[in-house]
Amino acid sequence: MKKYDVSIVSLAVCMSLLLGGLVYGHSGVTGIIKERMDAMKDMGDKSKVVADMFKGKAAFDQAAVVDAAESFILHGKGMKEVFPDTHESRHGKKTEALPVIWEEWDDFAAQVDEFVALSESLAQTAQAGADERALKAAFFKTTKSCSSCHKRFRKPKE
Repeated sequence: MKKYDVSIVSLAVCMSLLLGGLVYGHSGVTGIIKERMDAMKDMGDKSKVVADMFKGKAAFDQAAVVDAAESFILHGKGMKEVFPDTHESRHGKKTEALPVIWEEWDDFAAQVDEFVALSESLAQTAQAGADERALKAAFFKTTKSCSSCHKRFRKPKE
């Protein structure tokens, strides 16, 4: 199995666990925490569609990659706004945000900016009609940015 194939399988497993947890985890959540959970769910849903294509579980569809990239860009550009330094944001019902987000805001903001830049690059690659291999590499690079942010700034899953 190639490096990217293993990564895509790992991503798909992570996305399945994330999506399953989000369905249960959203019950009773409101306000800013629900906004960010909804954004993460949308990105997770789009990631799963693309990951399934790269795993051969679904037919390749360049438009789905563009759709996912556009979702990543949209939510990425709004990501800093859904993490205000407020009591609700830090301690609200079912938040998974770690205090390090606000303690090291510049690092968090840089991570978000990197994700947006990678998402824009993914969109450009897809819109340029790149082949499946190039899209797979760009997609993996973008989703790796998601994972590294989650590792540092989100509570570990139980």
